[in-house]
Amino acid sequence: MTSGVGNSSGEIRLDDVMSARIHRVRPPTPDPEDPATLRGAAAGDEACVRAFYRGHIDRVHRHVARVLGRHDPDVEDVVQKVFLAAFDGAEGFGERAKVSSWLMGIATRRALDEARSRWRRDRWSRLGERLGHLVGVGRAPSAPDASSTQRSEAEALLQVLTPEQRTVFVLKEVEGHTLQEIADMTGVGISTLHARLQAARKRLDAAIEGACHA
Repeated sequence: MTSGVGNSSGEIRLDDVMSARIHRVRPPTPDPEDPATLRGAAAGDEACVRAFYRGHIDRVHRHVARVLGRHDPDVEDVVQKVFLAAFDGAEGFGERAKVSSWLMGIATRRALDEARSRWRRDRWSRLGERLGHLVGVGRAPSAPDASSTQRSEAEALLQVLTPEQRTVFVLKEVEGHTLQEIADMTGVGISTLHARLQAARKRLDAAIEGACHA
C-alpha cells in the first residue's frame, strides 16, 4: 500500500515526494563548451559524449560540407573523424580558446587534408585523361552524375580554387572569421592566409567573368 499523510481529500503520497526529490537532484545536462564535458566524453561518459556531439555536430557538419562540397559523399566520414580526433586529443586541449573554436580547428584541418588528397588524385586523373586524348585512346566523356547536376552555382565556382584557397575563402567570406581566428584554427600565418584569400578572389572573379561570356 502506498504510504501517505493527511486526510483523504489532501493526501500527500510518499511516491510523489520521492519523485520530486529525485527530479531536484538530477544532474544538469553537461555543457558542450565546458572542457570537463570534452574530457568526460573522451573518458567514455555517455552523457558527456551525447551532449558534446549534439552541441557541436551541426556546426562541424556545415563547415566540412562547405570545404568539401555539400553533396560530397565523404562529408559524413570526415565529420566522424573530427569527433574521434577531438576525443583522442582531449588531453592536449589547453583551455586557451573556446572548445568550439578548438573543435573547428580540427574540422578545418581534417577537411583540408581530405580536400588536398582529392585535389592531388584529381590532378593526376585530369593529366591522364589529357594524355589519353592526345594519343587517341581516351574514352568518351560520361554523362554528368546526379551530384554534379544538383550542385549549386556557388559550390561549382568554389571548385576552381585550390583546397587551401577554398578553406580560407569559406572561413573568411562565408563564415565571417577574422584572419587571426583562421590562423589559430589552421596554424597558417596571417600573411600566407591573406595571399591565399587574394588569390581565391582573383580566381573566382575570373571564373565568374568567364561564365558570363560563355
